[in-house]
Amino acid sequence: MSYSDVESVFCLTPDKRYKQFFNVASEAEQIWGFKDKNGWITIKDEDNNIAMPVWPSYEFAKYCQENQWKEAQMEGIDLFEFLEYWLDGMKRDGCRVLVLSDSDGRGVSVEADKFKKELEEHLSEQV
Repeated sequence: MSYSDVESVFCLTPDKRYKQFFNVASEAEQIWGFKDKNGWITIKDEDNNIAMPVWPSYEFAKYCQENQWKEAQMEGIDLFEFLEYWLDGMKRDGCRVLVLSDSDGRGVSVEADKFKKELEEHLSEQV
């Protein structure tokens, strides 16, 4: 995926960006987040909720790292591990998923259980 392809996805409407996340992540079977010396990075979404920003591929995470998260380390997470373990823990901790956050920290903020349900539905349609 080229740099201009990544930029074009960030120009989509939030709904289309959200759907694109599932398409790319299910193909790669991995998602990406950022870590710093304190662990996985979370930020406050536009409604002041704690959320973990995630990206569907290395290219999207790298784009945001270069434009906002310069000090953070990118790290991939197996999609199925995220689905089976992470999302339940995030729900328990009150942490939302911030899907395809752009370089300004804006993305689609979704409750972890809703995200899990929609990801499971998307993956079942792929089979």
